[in-house]
Amino acid sequence: MTLEDKVHAFRLHLFRRAQELANVSAACRELGISRSLYYQLRERFQRYGADGLHPTRRRGRPGRPPQLDATVERQIVALSLSWPTWGPRQLSDQLALRGVRVAESTVYRALRRLGLGTRNDRLGLLEAHSAERAGLLTKRTRKQLEKARPTASRRHVEAKDPGELVCLDCFYIGKLKGVGPVWQITACDAASSFALAQVFVGAPRARVAADFLRKHVVPYFRKAGHPVQRVLTDRGSEFKGVFDEACRKHPVIRHTRTKPRHAFTNGFVERLQQTILHEHWRIEFRRRYFTRLRQLEASLQSYLRFYNHERTHHGYRTQGRTPASIVIGANER
Repeated sequence: MTLEDKVHAFRLHLFRRAQELANVSAACRELGISRSLYYQLRERFQRYGADGLHPTRRRGRPGRPPQLDATVERQIVALSLSWPTWGPRQLSDQLALRGVRVAESTVYRALRRLGLGTRNDRLGLLEAHSAERAGLLTKRTRKQLEKARPTASRRHVEAKDPGELVCLDCFYIGKLKGVGPVWQITACDAASSFALAQVFVGAPRARVAADFLRKHVVPYFRKAGHPVQRVLTDRGSEFKGVFDEACRKHPVIRHTRTKPRHAFTNGFVERLQQTILHEHWRIEFRRRYFTRLRQLEASLQSYLRFYNHERTHHGYRTQGRTPASIVIGANER
């Protein structure tokens, strides 16, 4: 129940209580409101009925739009980098001496918008600039830059050509009546986002993963002219034993695993599985009632044809192209 519904219910209770007591003053005292408000509400009730007791929605006044000239903003940045330990008040006062009237709150918002809101931000930028020009880099700044490097560049797994790196993972779809616990194993090509997947019943097993690699992933990329060179998986038991043997039977395939507690390293296939879940399964389960595994498989393959050949992707690798166009285009070159 929303706050508006609670207020509406309270006002209806007020009128019922006044009718039960046959005394407006007693009802108002009991519920803690004034008689004048009661009669205002009664007038609205008599005119509009029960709907008239809903609280009036009031829109806040729009604030004054921010107006900061680009020239003034450049002066703020230049002065803050010249004196990086000064705060917004000191910067505002110094600008006023130059004939530029800017409130200290405006100075702070401008610096924060540009990533210079704190003294450490400004000092860090100054040190980084000095390091580029003169090689001067303090130990503290070096640590900060090394710590920021993984977050600044999330492309920790790189692949230039299709088949160079294929990421695999399994995820649980759900337990379906008449089918059982359904899982999906998914492969995502890191260079093109091309997707291959299949569904199976039961917990993930090395035999299922090995068959998927041998019967689907390797033949497809070989036929496309891009033999699989490396597969990346997590450290689950389904990617050990028989799966390792399947990789060794193809000498060109190198099997690597993510580090413990570093699931984001396999982010390509993790993000793909999230997309399939949101765009396909959560919609299909509301449209259809599946009773056979082959129905699920047919539905999944239908979506993958759309995903690979018709759905445009806007990541840094695809840039508005479809995954199939990248694989085919790379093959033509």
